[in-house]
Amino acid sequence: MMNKRFLHFCLASCLMFLVACADDSDKTEDTDKHEPPAPKTAEVLPICPQVAIVKELEAVNDYAGETPTKDQLVAAALMRNVVGTCSYADAGIDVTFDLNFAAERGPKLGGLKASFPFFVAVVAPNATVLNKELMTLELKFSSDTPFADRSESLHVLIPIDKSKRSTGPDYQVLMGFQLTKDQLEQTKKETMQ
Repeated sequence: MMNKRFLHFCLASCLMFLVACADDSDKTEDTDKHEPPAPKTAEVLPICPQVAIVKELEAVNDYAGETPTKDQLVAAALMRNVVGTCSYADAGIDVTFDLNFAAERGPKLGGLKASFPFFVAVVAPNATVLNKELMTLELKFSSDTPFADRSESLHVLIPIDKSKRSTGPDYQVLMGFQLTKDQLEQTKKETMQ
């Protein structure tokens, strides 16, 4: 009889111990509640205007008015690529980019320096040229090699009203060499061959 009572006592004690040690993690006070972190939203980058090199105006060969042959070449240059980004500000669209050039000096170059005029133009969605800025690419060749590379960091601000920002991607920033009439004709001939 004693053994049964002792056994019931032991079982009851064990149950009480188990209940006391039970996990009460589902019973949290307001001070212990932690909100799950809000999901991170991806940063929305603005859609930039197209920034591109005009294919027909990407290269220039300077023959100094002579017959365009290899032995009459003064220097040649090529717009290799353009890399950039934009941001929308109160004043409009701020476009920054690097324009990368490659060049070659020819046998008729007197010295190690050459320069080529080029332009950067802003074109509106209706194909109107809003602004065209003329610049000069200045190149200095090494006496060791006839080739040179150069990068120009450029900046364009397209003034656009905040209410018309949705049209931003429809603008263009175009660049090319400012060719003479003869250089343009020569380029057309070379493209047709």
